[in-house]
Amino acid sequence: MNEIKNIIDELGIAALESNIKIAGVAVVSDSGKIIQQTSNWDLTHQTQIIQNVIKGDNSFVINGTKFSIINSTEEGIIGTNENGMGHILIMPFQGGVLVSYAMPQADLSQALSFLKVYAMKMDEML
Repeated sequence: MNEIKNIIDELGIAALESNIKIAGVAVVSDSGKIIQQTSNWDLTHQTQIIQNVIKGDNSFVINGTKFSIINSTEEGIIGTNENGMGHILIMPFQGGVLVSYAMPQADLSQALSFLKVYAMKMDEML
């Protein structure tokens, strides 16, 4: 799993350098296990919520904040907090999902495209 940690570290540096406005990242396996997460974001007890969103839930609460799905495609899922508290981006890949918290000012299509690059790097690792 060192490879995944390295990808997450690389993602964090690239997001900062590119001003993508991603503040937290987690990798969750298809079975709902946290594989890796940044130290500033704990999704340990949230994986069932994430799986339910992938199955079609229209809204969800992560760490006490409610998000509503505003876009769901094969490319990814975007959940937005109606009170301006940011966004949750869920990007599937072979074996799991890349879950990210994006700050309120983030350009969501740019952030999804950015995350897709890293999700593709994780394909087949799990």
